[in-house]
Amino acid sequence: MHLSNLFTTWPPIRDELKTETSDLQDGTIRECLPFLNGSTGPLFDHRQHGLPSLARDKHIRFLRGSLEAMPAAFVGFDASRPWIIYWALTALRLLGEDVEEYRERVTQTFSSMQNDSGGFGGGHGQISHCAPSYAVVLSLALIGGTDGLDLVDRTALWVVADCLNMRRLTCLSSWHWLGQIKQQDGGFRVCVEGEEDVR
Repeated sequence: MHLSNLFTTWPPIRDELKTETSDLQDGTIRECLPFLNGSTGPLFDHRQHGLPSLARDKHIRFLRGSLEAMPAAFVGFDASRPWIIYWALTALRLLGEDVEEYRERVTQTFSSMQNDSGGFGGGHGQISHCAPSYAVVLSLALIGGTDGLDLVDRTALWVVADCLNMRRLTCLSSWHWLGQIKQQDGGFRVCVEGEEDVR
């Protein structure tokens, strides 16, 4: 596979001002250039169109493993659990795998993350936050069935799901949690008294 010289050599225009950031960028370029210009030799077996072959079975094993109990060292990723679950489920679905077998486990995992306010925290005991709430709702939609969707407390949580065509999740009786974080300009804070997120 051939890459343009723009990506296989040092940048043609460089600022002579040295900063911590420019030193870090130079270090990244030094590490990446051998892979980009091919001086390390082939990294992958390539298919006829120059793209690396996908080790599908290895990816599936890795993704399935990420949906099991995580090693103790992952405690620092506790607030990212909804996203890890969502990314693994999505990747498995994209690889053509059935993810409905995870329905019970995912529902149990997320039930401990839901707060009385209606939103979901990143982990047990964490405050409700838009990002993990979004990942939870997407994951529940991926695994299908009513068990997971029934987990969403429709009387406490107003879920902005019109873009997903999931109107059944939209709360008809209350905006409780999302209503608290919706701003007058139409934006949302990520949590009660949190920063406003432009995503």
